[in-house]
Amino acid sequence: MAQNYRYEDVMQALRNADAAGDTKAAERLAQIASSMAPPPPAPLSAGEVAAGAVTNFLPSLKNLVGDIITAVTNPAETAKSILDVGAGALQNALPERFVQAVGEDKQSRDAARAVGKFYADRYGTGENLKRAIAEDPAGVLADLSTVLSGGAMAAPRAVGRPLAAAASYVDPLAMTARGVAGTANLAGRVAAPVLGMTTGAGREAIRGAFQAGEKGGKTAEQFRANISGRADPTKVLDLARANLQEMNRLKQAEYRSGMVDIKNDRSLLEFNDIDKAIKDGFGIVNFGGKTLKESAAQNLQKAQAIVDDWKNSDPAVFHTPEGFDAMKQKIGDVLEQIPIEQKSARNVVGSLYNSVKDTIQAQAPTYSKVMKDYSEASDKIMEIQKTLSLNSKSSTDTAMRKLQSLMRDNVQTNYGQRIKLGQELEKVGGKEFMPGLAGQALANITPRGLQTATAVPTGYLAYGAAGIPGAAMSLATSSPRVMGEAAYGAGAAARRLQELQKRFPLITNPQLYNYLYQSGQLQGLLGE
Repeated sequence: MAQNYRYEDVMQALRNADAAGDTKAAERLAQIASSMAPPPPAPLSAGEVAAGAVTNFLPSLKNLVGDIITAVTNPAETAKSILDVGAGALQNALPERFVQAVGEDKQSRDAARAVGKFYADRYGTGENLKRAIAEDPAGVLADLSTVLSGGAMAAPRAVGRPLAAAASYVDPLAMTARGVAGTANLAGRVAAPVLGMTTGAGREAIRGAFQAGEKGGKTAEQFRANISGRADPTKVLDLARANLQEMNRLKQAEYRSGMVDIKNDRSLLEFNDIDKAIKDGFGIVNFGGKTLKESAAQNLQKAQAIVDDWKNSDPAVFHTPEGFDAMKQKIGDVLEQIPIEQKSARNVVGSLYNSVKDTIQAQAPTYSKVMKDYSEASDKIMEIQKTLSLNSKSSTDTAMRKLQSLMRDNVQTNYGQRIKLGQELEKVGGKEFMPGLAGQALANITPRGLQTATAVPTGYLAYGAAGIPGAAMSLATSSPRVMGEAAYGAGAAARRLQELQKRFPLITNPQLYNYLYQSGQLQGLLGE
């Protein structure tokens, strides 16, 4: 009688009987349904395959992990399954006469056939492949990764390397790890500015806390000492000033190194442009044989006397690029002694000074590069010194406030431009001080700046929306100390994971777990 009914109708009637509690009818309908072949499933569209793969990825990954756990926790069964399938596959590949001669192992051959049937059913047709992708996407990727990695081991090196890379790329565990890392990086980029705003400490402080935890060592020690208040706050100022001194030392050392080549340049330079600068200068300060600008004329005469002295000295020593540089420095001394308010005097002597420099640059190209590098380094040092008030005349309070502002990114700090100077000072000088500044910015329990006034109302609104947990979360995210400790802890966790991967590359290799998954799946197929 079963053929008089549609399978779908019988199943619907069975569900209705179960819902109504009609046990007898349900048993009868179940007997009818068991005697009927269910209709084949409808073909899946590409959209249904994609939607199923996305929906089922996490459950599929969970099953994959379960198979790995099975393989790890049952090592004896795992080994037996692998040996049985391997032995059976070998027997199936060898001539039957040879197998019977040495003795057939029927259990192993049945195991190999069961595995073969499983994969044939799973991937034997296009429709089966689509259904496998939709229902078990992580398992399909693991199978593909296994095939690729096996091919990589068997193939020549030129082919094996791209196959191994492809195996790692499609491995579901490796994909998940990459996804977690990418999510962590994205969260860091988003969290730093958000938490910097909610705490009032600034994004650089949150980022510095994470980096301190991630780097460890002295960086972490400096951060911890400052966020806990154990460190002398002015220690970071000492480090910054030491870096500035180191930048000056490096500048001078580079200049002296470049001057070695200039000293070896024995070419003789001409005074023509220098003489013209002197003539033009006197044309400015004199008129009709009378002096118009007495101070300017006197200082120009001092500079001219230096030039005349150099002209009359040994050309082999004083007319070389090195000799002209010495003359420039001496004229520079005259220029520095002229008061800033005597503009005419500084103008004419400065023009003479520049003419000497231009003469060396034009006639000795090596000198031009040395002076360009020296000038750029001098300008950078001067900018850092001025912006961060690191000169000896600045008070400790002023310099500390400038340094602590590096953690903020508002209009007073030129929207983050000041932090770049601090980073360059730290990089070139070689002594870290930014972790200490981050710790100081995050040392307070209560929010900084305007957030001090908004933290309580925001917490009250969170309490109204989500109760005590919401209020607690709101207050926590507004606390520099809490968020600083959390960011530092996240960085430390990332560092420990990286150290684990370096020390134990085998156990952190996703491909190893892929093989364990295949082993665990074998146990399920063979009923071990």
